[in-house]
Amino acid sequence: MLSAEFDSRLPTYWHLMVLFPLFIGLFTIPLGVLWAIFGRIVHQKQYAALGCDLTERSLNIRKGILVKVQKNIPLDKITDLAVLEGPLLRHFGLCSLKIETAGGGEGSSMGQAGLPGIVDALEFRDKVLEQRDLVAGGAPAPASSSNDGVLVDIRDTLQRIEKSLGERS
Repeated sequence: MLSAEFDSRLPTYWHLMVLFPLFIGLFTIPLGVLWAIFGRIVHQKQYAALGCDLTERSLNIRKGILVKVQKNIPLDKITDLAVLEGPLLRHFGLCSLKIETAGGGEGSSMGQAGLPGIVDALEFRDKVLEQRDLVAGGAPAPASSSNDGVLVDIRDTLQRIEKSLGERS
């Protein structure tokens, strides 16, 4: 139905996010030099493995090089799509989408997924939310005749209780 397109500046952002802490520590400077040389290759592979597809009923996310992760998030379980922009993301003209689902709370990684660097992230978010509303707002299932019978029994019981309470007053 729709695939997210990721910004080509994303590997550079990842590269700097790893290099910055490495060059702050005195003992990690040699690692920083190595990462400055070889890290770009790792981040290009990470970028190539990143994907997100919106289908009629779910959002399918793929990422990872060594540990490949595939998440299938049903649209009717999505509670929020937050757009995040930190200073470095803003510098590169990027933003990140944070997907929160039912069952995931604040401070928990359960029920959450992140999508950094989506091109036109606001438009993609709106399309996902629009499709979610279509899925969640589907026509209710028709009540079966067995359900109607149960409801009639409940109604009759309540009427008897009301009548009994009225006689005691």
